[in-house]
Amino acid sequence: MKWLRSQAIRSRITIWSVVIAIVLIAIAGLGFRISVDSIVSGSTRDLLASDGAPYEASIVRGDTKTFARPAEDQLIALIDPTGAVRISDLPSSLADKIESLADFGHGVHIVTTRSKSQYDVQNETVHTKAGDWHVIEARNRAEGDVVLSGLTTVTIVGGVALVVAFGIASWIVTGLALRPVTRLRRQASLLAQNARAGILPIGPVHDEISALAITLNEFITSERASADRERQMVADASHELRTPIAVLTTQLQLAHLSTGDAEALEGEIAAAEQTLTRLANLTTNLLTLSRIEAEEEVPVTSADALLAEFFSSMDRAIVLGSAHSVAVDFTTDGVDAKTAVTIPPVDFAGLVDNLVSNAIAASPRGSGVDVRLARIGKQLVLTVADRGHGITDDFLPVAFDRFSRPEESRQHTIGGNGLGLAIVKAIVVRSGGGVRLEQRKEGGVRAVVTFPTVS
Repeated sequence: MKWLRSQAIRSRITIWSVVIAIVLIAIAGLGFRISVDSIVSGSTRDLLASDGAPYEASIVRGDTKTFARPAEDQLIALIDPTGAVRISDLPSSLADKIESLADFGHGVHIVTTRSKSQYDVQNETVHTKAGDWHVIEARNRAEGDVVLSGLTTVTIVGGVALVVAFGIASWIVTGLALRPVTRLRRQASLLAQNARAGILPIGPVHDEISALAITLNEFITSERASADRERQMVADASHELRTPIAVLTTQLQLAHLSTGDAEALEGEIAAAEQTLTRLANLTTNLLTLSRIEAEEEVPVTSADALLAEFFSSMDRAIVLGSAHSVAVDFTTDGVDAKTAVTIPPVDFAGLVDNLVSNAIAASPRGSGVDVRLARIGKQLVLTVADRGHGITDDFLPVAFDRFSRPEESRQHTIGGNGLGLAIVKAIVVRSGGGVRLEQRKEGGVRAVVTFPTVS
């Protein structure tokens, strides 16, 4: 079995097919031989009965003075009630045993002579008033044995031919069936050499191999998307980090040049600290975005945990809004104990913080931001609305892209790195929800986030 497991699939299928064919053909051949043997035995019994029938009829009628001689191919012996043999054309090897043959009971018996010849012998006893007559019929088994032997030979030869033909057919059919697998392997080899070499071919028949190709293509597409995200992340990070690093380098060089001027040196150090803060925020957001996109399992957060994170975010928002003279009003509606969402609590808090901080950044001093968390049907809906200058229609399609920034009027108060809305979208998509931005007729922008509830 270990040897068989080491063989190719085509060889294993062919070998098992041949083994099964041998077993089935052997069973069928054995059954056929038994059936033929039974037919031959029945025919012999009928022939023996027909050979002795005329003599039995004569004895029953009482016509026992003379009997017709048996035909050339008949072996008959008649023994009268006195034990005298009235007729016998049995061969001498059977004639010597005639007394024992007369003792046979009903049915066909096989008798082997000294010369190893075998005969089917039947003894029919006919009861008369004068006593019992014995009609002994015999048939040489040699003819039937020749027929059975020839039949056995034909069966074996035919069985071997069928097994060979079955093996060849199995090898060919298996090769045809595995041809799509060969195409898959070749394409996979090309993919190993070139990750952009297309996808695996899908056959026209919706079978197991097509299903495998579809599944593998989904995996390849997912892996390519992941690789694209990683490449984009590296490219974006490189682009975004290049400017602050260059600025920081310049500021440090200026600080070196300002060693004799304490006030100028302090100013350059403060500027460098701001640049480092921007770099730290950018790095933190990149790591957060990478973590969200890499998560495979998302926990379910209960209503109590959601409300706790929401209220904490509102506390932070009120403090941030006060620092910029922006009022933050919030309400909750219908968020009961049955409300649960597939989202990590820390990500929910980060999502609320990002949207509210963006709204505060877009709001002029003296205005306000409205935040509402409500359960509507089977969805949890978060709405954040500001009263700022709004955004252009051109920015809406790319608002959730990484490092996308609106015009200066939307960020006049607080600067950003263009990752806040990208993080929001990644959190929402990972949780199976949706997010959109809407222009308000009265001015400003409304962010609407929906989460499907799990209870």
